[in-house]
Amino acid sequence: MAVSAIDLSEKPQATKAWWFLFRALSEKGHELVVLPFLGRPVESPWWKSLDNPSRLISSILYSGWRGRSKSAHTKAFYAKHYKRIIFLPRFITSRRWRESIDKAVAKEGPFDVALFFSVPLNLLSDIPAHLRERFGVPSVYYEADMPSILPAYGGIHFSYYYGADLSQFDGFLSGSEGVEETIVKMGARNVSTLHWAADPKVLSPVSTEKDTDVFFTGGTSAFREEWMDRMIGEPSGEMPDKIFAMSGLMKEHYKNVKSLGFLGFNSWKRQICQSRICLNISRAPHASVRGTSSTRIFELASLGACIVSSPHAGLEQWFEPEKEIIILDENDHPGDVYKRLLDSRQLMLELGSRARARVLAEHTYDHRAEQLLDYLAPVIR
Repeated sequence: MAVSAIDLSEKPQATKAWWFLFRALSEKGHELVVLPFLGRPVESPWWKSLDNPSRLISSILYSGWRGRSKSAHTKAFYAKHYKRIIFLPRFITSRRWRESIDKAVAKEGPFDVALFFSVPLNLLSDIPAHLRERFGVPSVYYEADMPSILPAYGGIHFSYYYGADLSQFDGFLSGSEGVEETIVKMGARNVSTLHWAADPKVLSPVSTEKDTDVFFTGGTSAFREEWMDRMIGEPSGEMPDKIFAMSGLMKEHYKNVKSLGFLGFNSWKRQICQSRICLNISRAPHASVRGTSSTRIFELASLGACIVSSPHAGLEQWFEPEKEIIILDENDHPGDVYKRLLDSRQLMLELGSRARARVLAEHTYDHRAEQLLDYLAPVIR
């Protein structure tokens, strides 16, 4: 498993998901060896972790360049000159990763398959070819940030798809059904979808007093500003007697909304359970490209939250509207929806309970591990 990071203190938000998926795979009897691109190696009962061969250069790329990558001007410069910009990082990273993989195969192998989880594609160079030609090991790539990472969607940070060769992998997975055709046109083979999920062992409801009426948690407000205004800013002004709160690194500051900043895992989990209504406000690229999943919706449901979501194409395939989740229409008035729910404690409890039941039935990482194994079987044959 070559991962963006396995150290939970690092910035990639998908790291927690890797833990849950890897544990599920391990508990099904598979042996995992993890190679991180960013941060330190972390041992666990479910995998063995190798030293990070690119720790210095990856920290420079993430802490330095990544911090500047929100600028449209800087992203345009990168898009034009990426070949020169990535030449040296690609050379260093590829060489060190080949050396590390050779040692790993000698000590831990043979391996059945190498899976790459959101490791910068344009820095991999010939790693998949090296694995295949020298050791007969096929490679599969999993993209955690579809579709916003693609250059066409103008993602939050630099796209590592510039100069990337998708055909070097034997298979390609992401959490978005709507991008499959695009990915095939970019050269990827055996393209399929593996959606996000939740670990109900970790994300189980906490018995606590409800002290917040409406709560939203997210990384940043980028690409969801309009619906944040409609679902948080406007209703909080219309309902001054209700308690609104949000957490994350948000640039918005609403007069009647508590800004809780970035919450640690335990505080985040407790805040969700302390809230009567929890919001799912999807980023525009995720909401508009059909069948694009995100971790938030499954995590909220696993915690038994009463969820109100912004419009999101394909969301109904994971949760049934009005029974397990409330999905707003373009013409809905969020404040009216909140009032209807807050007037019925029983309705909120039933929505949350049914949402968690749906997670337990279909959307755990045990389910995703089985789906991944089913996908891999013909690819690694």
